[in-house]
Amino acid sequence: MIKKSFEFKYIIVLILMIFIFIPFIAIIPSSFAKSNMFSFPPENLSIEHYKNLFQDGQLWSSALLSLIIASISTILACTVGVMAALGIVKGNLPFKGMLESLFMGPLIIPLVTIGISFLIFFSIFNIQGSLLSIILAHSIVISPYIVRMACANLRQSDPVLEEAAIVHGASPLYMLRTVILPGMMPSIISGGIMAFLISMDEYTVTVFLAQTDTVTLPIRIYQYVTIDINPIITSFASIIIVFSFLFMIFLEKKFKIHKYIEF
Repeated sequence: MIKKSFEFKYIIVLILMIFIFIPFIAIIPSSFAKSNMFSFPPENLSIEHYKNLFQDGQLWSSALLSLIIASISTILACTVGVMAALGIVKGNLPFKGMLESLFMGPLIIPLVTIGISFLIFFSIFNIQGSLLSIILAHSIVISPYIVRMACANLRQSDPVLEEAAIVHGASPLYMLRTVILPGMMPSIISGGIMAFLISMDEYTVTVFLAQTDTVTLPIRIYQYVTIDINPIITSFASIIIVFSFLFMIFLEKKFKIHKYIEF
């Protein structure tokens, strides 16, 4: 009876995985369709869309812009997130639980509301639509992922190591640099990578701030799907899907990121 129940659970998990991943996998055959429209299953196979993809300057310029925004935003978010986590977990602050919940705000508040708020706020300083405004907005939106992983890591760390450093005369700054931060590196790296990927994918907030010279990759993809109807986006999406799956497998094997995202 126990064995049958165990097998039944695996079947349920397999069905759920198929349900989740089928939409992602279906786009890969579509990228080899010869048609100039989105079609599945493809009637005739061709690599024409992949050839046209590498000749599309607009798409790659948007991809480069998104890489720059995501890189700078992730550095800012990691800096703020690590300091916030240290204050929440290690500091003697009042209402620490409330502070941690406030840092999770961008995950709770609808992104449309956040986008409108950023547009109004940045218009006060006349920087709406600029690269700076998008970077600042992204760094705030992705910071909860850093804070959550860093807090989880600090709570799982062994306090004996810190006590040993203090006993041997280490200053707080030296202990932070040689004991705490090295122990936090797996969560910082995995959280930073996750935040980077979310920034690359961020559309809802960015669309309120973007102008003609700051069209990021998600906005460009949306234009190609709804306005220009450009089928090369299927080949671009296929490449992203394959690399994303391989990258997440690498992160899990290398850093065991599931340990730092448990609530």
